[in-house]
Amino acid sequence: MLAKRKTSSDDGEATPTVPEWVTTLARRQFTDNDGEAIGVWFIASKRVENSDLVTQQNRLYLPTDSVAANLVGLLSLEERAMASLVGDIGQPSKRSRTEAEEEEMRKKQKAARRAHGGLSVRVYARCGFVFYLWLTRWDGSGGTVIKGDELKLFRSFSALKKGDKIDVWAFRRGGELCFAIGRR
Repeated sequence: MLAKRKTSSDDGEATPTVPEWVTTLARRQFTDNDGEAIGVWFIASKRVENSDLVTQQNRLYLPTDSVAANLVGLLSLEERAMASLVGDIGQPSKRSRTEAEEEEMRKKQKAARRAHGGLSVRVYARCGFVFYLWLTRWDGSGGTVIKGDELKLFRSFSALKKGDKIDVWAFRRGGELCFAIGRR
């Protein structure tokens, strides 16, 4: 299975070969493909940082340059809007609220964890388990993250530690965006 990259082929960067575990995982999601090629896209490589492991932050940060180069082009306009990946993704996003929404926000006490919303995605660990999470861009920092309640389970099943080098791959299952994330 060949990896696909949304950037030009003369960008000076080699596209990594899709690891066997990603190929196997992606193929398992398609029972009727009759040997057809399944699109798998390389999204990013990163080193796991402390902030990716802090349960209070409950997010996995994706490198902004990789998101811009390899992920945004895979998304429909609707998906980009849901994930707040519109405009210059390197800059903090400006969310607009109606006056009624602003008033509602003032009335409610700020929750321990603010709902950012996002694009619903499936994230597969190397072991094959699936986790239902969200892809979004945070308002303040402009950083793109994968977040959600099941992220704690993903970290546990993946046994991620600070300093681990991980790769992020994407594919589609019935039109739904999926990620395969694991150590190299």
